[in-house]
Amino acid sequence: MDITSIGDVNVDIVTSKLDRMPEEDSQKVVRDMTMTTGGCAANFALAAAKLGLQSRLIGKIGDDLFGNFIVESLKGIDCRLAKGAKTGITFAMTFDNATRSFITSPGANGEFGIKDIDTGLIEGSYLHIASFFLQGLRQETKRLMEIAHDRRMLVSFDTGWNPANWLRKDINDVIGVLKNVDIFFPNLKEAQAITKLEEKGAICDSLLSMGPGIIGLKLGKRGCYIAKGRERLSIPPLQVDPVDTTGAGDVFNAAFIFGHSKGWGLKETGMFANVAAAISTLAPGTTSYPTKEEVISTLETNPPQFSLPLR
Repeated sequence: MDITSIGDVNVDIVTSKLDRMPEEDSQKVVRDMTMTTGGCAANFALAAAKLGLQSRLIGKIGDDLFGNFIVESLKGIDCRLAKGAKTGITFAMTFDNATRSFITSPGANGEFGIKDIDTGLIEGSYLHIASFFLQGLRQETKRLMEIAHDRRMLVSFDTGWNPANWLRKDINDVIGVLKNVDIFFPNLKEAQAITKLEEKGAICDSLLSMGPGIIGLKLGKRGCYIAKGRERLSIPPLQVDPVDTTGAGDVFNAAFIFGHSKGWGLKETGMFANVAAAISTLAPGTTSYPTKEEVISTLETNPPQFSLPLR
């Protein structure tokens, strides 16, 4: 096993592009809707597996139609999914301007706790924990990270957005966890909420002081900004016309870990992660998560300004 991913697992129902939200007491017709697996931990595990890493997913689903769909869709991943209440569901609305809005029913994710985890299954070189606020492991996350470190695993972490709007207690809980994180993957809004800062350099300085060794700051259509020690890198995105950006951040995380596991430098790793994330937006949900070969082919067609030892 290369990676163990722990966190939320659900189904995503993703709309084709909307020009605007429907008004109250009205109906909006879309061209299409697609149902795929979802949840940040599941997205990460699937993206890592598509890139060629051996992935294990630990989470909780319901004993229902959606749960069966998830198990069938994630064949090829070592899924260790406890059974609980209804499977979580996210309804994802995508818009012409490449933004998205979500409505989520956490379902079994909300009751997912350390009691549902055989900690002996936390194996590999990396532990990834996702969606701090949408699963029931919040108070036990630090313990899971300590278990991983005892086994000489590196820990990566993505809080996800906080639907409760980042109360002071939420921020303190995140800061308490960051002491045990090796690679932290916030997006810009999340990082601003945690640090109360605006500029990406200052944000990363603050986050590094909280404990992580590497910050992979996701900037969406503006690429990413990576900080490690005194090193700071702004890495431009691959320009695409996105169909659905849902899960692109999770693909970025998985691709970054892939590059890190190969011993690549920060530039190479960041560019690889940017391109993988961009490719993932070209179709709804998880349907266009790329392989390593697809990312390399795209990089060779759109060569960066530095060498990539990928072959």
